[in-house]
Amino acid sequence: MILYLWTHYRLHMLEGAASNHPTSTKDIPEEKKIVVKNLFVSNIAEEFIAIQVDLEIPLVIRILKELDVYKGQTDDEKEVTLVNHRV
Repeated sequence: MILYLWTHYRLHMLEGAASNHPTSTKDIPEEKKIVVKNLFVSNIAEEFIAIQVDLEIPLVIRILKELDVYKGQTDDEKEVTLVNHRV
């Protein structure tokens, strides 16, 4: 019975947390956008930024694109990355 109640509570909390996550960059405070930008400029990966600021990775990338910071990798940069990983 206790396990059932705990599981029910956790599922309820997770459902509530999922519905509270912003889905648009309009819902993100400007301060958080600045934090995202500063972390990215400091060479922190998008995945870690998302964890740090409690956002989804695609939303972090959208914020970076809106701030004209995220360019993605060009084909040449991808090739250099692949070569460096093979060494």
